[in-house]
Amino acid sequence: MIRNYLKIAWRNITRNRVYTIINVTGLALGICACIVIYVITSYELSFDNFHPDKERIYRVMGDVTESTGNKLHFGKLPLPLSAAARQELPGTEAIAGITPYNPKITIAPAFGKPAKQFDNTGTVITGPQYFDIFKYDWLAGNAATALKAPLTVVLTESKGHQYFGPLAPDEMLGKEVIYDDSLHVQVAGIIKDWNKNSDITYTDFISFGTIQSSFLKNTMNPDSWSEGDMTTWIFIKLPKGTAPAQVNGQMASIIKSHADPKMKLSPWLEPLSDIHFNADVIENPIRTAHLPTLYGLMGIALFILVLAVINFINLSTAQSIRRAKEVGVRKVLGSGRTSLVLQFLTETLMLTFFAVLLAIVLVNPVLTVFSSFIPQGVAFHFFDAYTIRFVVLVTIITALLAGLYPAKVLSSYLPALSLKGAGAQKGGEKWMLRKGLIVFQFIVSLVFIIGAIVIADQLNYTRNKDLGFATNAIVTVETPRGDSLSKIKVAAEKIKQIAGVNRVALAWATPGDAKGMRVKFKKSDIKDTEVAQVDGNENLIPLYKIKILAGRNLSRADSVNEFVINESLSRLMGYKNSYDAVGKTIYWFNKPYPIVGVVADFHSHSLHDPIVPTCIINRVEREGTIVIKLASNDKATNSIKGTLTQVAQAWKSVYPTGTFDYRFYDESLARAYEKDQQTAKLVNTSMCITIFISCIGLFGLVLFTAEKRAKEISIRKILGASATGIALMLSKDFIALIVTALFIASPLAWYFMHQWLQGFAYRVDINLWIYVLAGFGAILIALLTISFQAIKAALANPVKSLRSE
Repeated sequence: MIRNYLKIAWRNITRNRVYTIINVTGLALGICACIVIYVITSYELSFDNFHPDKERIYRVMGDVTESTGNKLHFGKLPLPLSAAARQELPGTEAIAGITPYNPKITIAPAFGKPAKQFDNTGTVITGPQYFDIFKYDWLAGNAATALKAPLTVVLTESKGHQYFGPLAPDEMLGKEVIYDDSLHVQVAGIIKDWNKNSDITYTDFISFGTIQSSFLKNTMNPDSWSEGDMTTWIFIKLPKGTAPAQVNGQMASIIKSHADPKMKLSPWLEPLSDIHFNADVIENPIRTAHLPTLYGLMGIALFILVLAVINFINLSTAQSIRRAKEVGVRKVLGSGRTSLVLQFLTETLMLTFFAVLLAIVLVNPVLTVFSSFIPQGVAFHFFDAYTIRFVVLVTIITALLAGLYPAKVLSSYLPALSLKGAGAQKGGEKWMLRKGLIVFQFIVSLVFIIGAIVIADQLNYTRNKDLGFATNAIVTVETPRGDSLSKIKVAAEKIKQIAGVNRVALAWATPGDAKGMRVKFKKSDIKDTEVAQVDGNENLIPLYKIKILAGRNLSRADSVNEFVINESLSRLMGYKNSYDAVGKTIYWFNKPYPIVGVVADFHSHSLHDPIVPTCIINRVEREGTIVIKLASNDKATNSIKGTLTQVAQAWKSVYPTGTFDYRFYDESLARAYEKDQQTAKLVNTSMCITIFISCIGLFGLVLFTAEKRAKEISIRKILGASATGIALMLSKDFIALIVTALFIASPLAWYFMHQWLQGFAYRVDINLWIYVLAGFGAILIALLTISFQAIKAALANPVKSLRSE
């Protein structure tokens, strides 16, 4: 029986190739979208969910409330807090402090080989409690003793092989690793690398006792509770049944008893499962994912699949008239309704199977196309057990959703009417349902079309808006951390001598990437005020062409000795005229500084944020970025390439072992809109897919209408109707459906895009022309879809339709 079902299904599929291609393509797009989004979301949701007792592991966060009421979320807390919490916080399983340390690493020469040098961002200082919270497989040494002694280190297996070559883990024990040229530590353990996705990617674990036994005690301030020395991540593992809220209050009491009363730090426990999705952390070292975006992706995938299934149903029922006689003959020969349903479901399952195969082939190309904003590490592994399960589940659900209704409709035809070619009984076609489905599909398509236009308009606005400073032909170069200021100045001076360079400045916080700082206008009655901080030497303002309204530029200095402020800060201080602010005093860390100039307002952050009160100062000790204004404005010219080559040579002459890396400043600013660009790409792709699928559905409805009204069209032609008139008659009803969809989609699209635009302090308006353009585009697309079948129906020979009458 099954063999016969498969044979008949194959014959019907090959006989109706056009329907097969359309059906398979539509379903393949929907299924491919589901698989791609499943791969992305499963990757993001997999981070750190493999740890034993993961639901009892928390990161200790600290909130600082600013004078404006804004809360800053700190992941790094005072270094001594972990030790104090272990002593004063009863009833916890383990508390571990983890202090990041980014040293230069040297492996001493051996057997005539030269010394090896590495840069490592995975080095941390911690204690044995870390291994009570996070479990590793120990290849050499053990968790209980490895980090108890000072001047010891535990390495991951991969890092051990990188340092010492192909030695066995036991042979690595006792080997020496040198950090920052003078910190000599012994390997006390080798652990196996995790092979699962994790944000905890440390590779070198130096014992906490090493701080007190080395020069690190002079730089890490192990006893300091001040806000300026918050350097340590703290993880805590709670016993079963312990509520995090209960521990929050106890942690607050510990901080209150040790820290300065002025330090208003409110601790709270963040579940391990939330770390990967918390982007609001100051100096966050990990790449975070946006959970609402993942849910949005899931919704889009479901929408696309539903649209594809709706089209399949429309096309299948559109074929029902052609297959009415087949059903009648089968029923006359004894086929029951159940066997007919199984036959049609077999055809649907076969088509779905072909669609799944095509979707699987498309997954990797789609991931490649979207690689620019898909996280590194996302990959499609078809033979993964979870992936196979998901694909099988999608196949079965899609086949049932797409096949049950057409099977029910086709199997319900009465033999007497079917053999006369009448098809289903009057009213059985669910005509209004089909129209409703088409309207729904175009509502979704129009929402995406309007959204794509609004997003493109806003992003074009962000690219062209005057930011209040120059961005073109400016290059930034980072210098190695920890190098002396004299070397940075030497590099800047050498670059300045190059013919293709107009101006050079040293900076820490550039105009489009300001830092935060707190200032006072008066020493007594005005509280600290949070302002933006732009930091650079005397060349910064002229290099970026920031307009000076009153006073003068910063003068050359070796430390902060004066301030330049913007108009907004001048107004905040109570001066309507910029000239009135010049010569006044501003207080920073309770020290007075004169205001020597006022500049025009500029955007110190992206257009997501309003212009804020801003200071420009010269903090020489932090200025490790070389900013270069090139003579040419065209990045593509050979002169630019030649100049950058000379810049690299000058830089290498000062930093021979460093890596020269430059970035055009306007490209750096564009990174502020990276998520918006990703949203635009996602919406544009979704728009193309939904339009394509909607057009398939519209094509099916036109086909159904043409066959349903074939006799009416033939009679009209005999009575003198022209082909153009008949084509217009068939088209106008569908255009009315598109217009109906536009009226419904417009307020929906306005709501969603209005919400999205609220994320920009400076934004475009959603004008009427956007809806007109979207509607015109949808109607044009619909006409192109309808025209072929409408003209074909209008040109058909009326004799063929009327000969059975």
